[in-house]
Amino acid sequence: MSSVTQLFKNNPVNRDRIIPLDFTNTKTLPDSHVWSDSEPELEPEPMTRAIPVVSLSSPEQVLLQHACEEWGVFHITDHGVPHLLLQNVECQMKRLFSLPMHRKILAIRSPDESTGYGVVRISMFYDKLMWSEGFSVMGSSLRRHATLLWPDDHTEFCNVMEEYQKAMEDLSHRLVSIVMGSLGLTHEELRWLVPDRTGSRTDSIQSFLQLNSYPVCPDPHLAMGLAPHTDSSLLTILYQGNIPGLEIQNPQEESRWIGVEPIEGALVVIMGDLSHIISNGRFKSTMHRAVVNKTHHRVSAAYFSGPPKNLQIGPLTRDKDHPPIYRRLIWEEYLAAKATHFNKALTLFRC
Repeated sequence: MSSVTQLFKNNPVNRDRIIPLDFTNTKTLPDSHVWSDSEPELEPEPMTRAIPVVSLSSPEQVLLQHACEEWGVFHITDHGVPHLLLQNVECQMKRLFSLPMHRKILAIRSPDESTGYGVVRISMFYDKLMWSEGFSVMGSSLRRHATLLWPDDHTEFCNVMEEYQKAMEDLSHRLVSIVMGSLGLTHEELRWLVPDRTGSRTDSIQSFLQLNSYPVCPDPHLAMGLAPHTDSSLLTILYQGNIPGLEIQNPQEESRWIGVEPIEGALVVIMGDLSHIISNGRFKSTMHRAVVNKTHHRVSAAYFSGPPKNLQIGPLTRDKDHPPIYRRLIWEEYLAAKATHFNKALTLFRC
């Protein structure tokens, strides 16, 4: 008997909270994954206003501020990430998630690990389970976990993911400078947000890569791929391929949702809680979710950009008419609050 089987032999509920459903052998939606069977949800709202598209070759400050303050989400083009790399990432994600379940659980992420296969971390905050599976990449243990999946054929997967992580790290630093610079902050004032590549500070960086899989669902109207939430990070860079599924809360009507339609070659930037704090509430931390469909398997790669966990953070504002609305705190303190209070964490740090 494997260690994973032994661990969950007498505790199937705990098993469901760590190991995703074997979607390939599930032909009907189990009760554990039914999110709504009484009041039908409103259909995603037709696009009356386009989600902003920002070209990083010459970003317009007015458009960028509008995107961050009104939407909290925007597309980026001319980002410099090679199209071939994006294709390779998608190919490797499909290769990973197409493995049989008995292989994938060999790389299961235990509760005290940051890398490995399993359900999304926010699952603990919901009674129902989500129609998705994931693989987290953080720190230096990628190759160890990949070896468990492919003992003799893991090199390509690791090389692609490591190249993508490096590209996302460089892009996120560039985006932070552009986005926070739109607040009028100088390069010196932004230095504390960009991790020092020397010394021990890199050991506490909280940036990581999350690979997501949303399998074909027998009843997508009753299921949820990824439940509504905001991201803790400074910002999230999402590659979602060409299959729609990402939705954001309507800025004007919170009971409605807007689909973020993929744009060929573009990436999606989602502003996080930390950007909301630093901007003193000016930048919107957007509630978003992922829905599933009946015909296509969807994958996405989300890179969460965060500073070293031991940094002190707080609003950076020179506006005397708008005093800080959040107190200063250690970033690790906020992450701990988010892990306990989830979407209510921001309110705990208001002045």
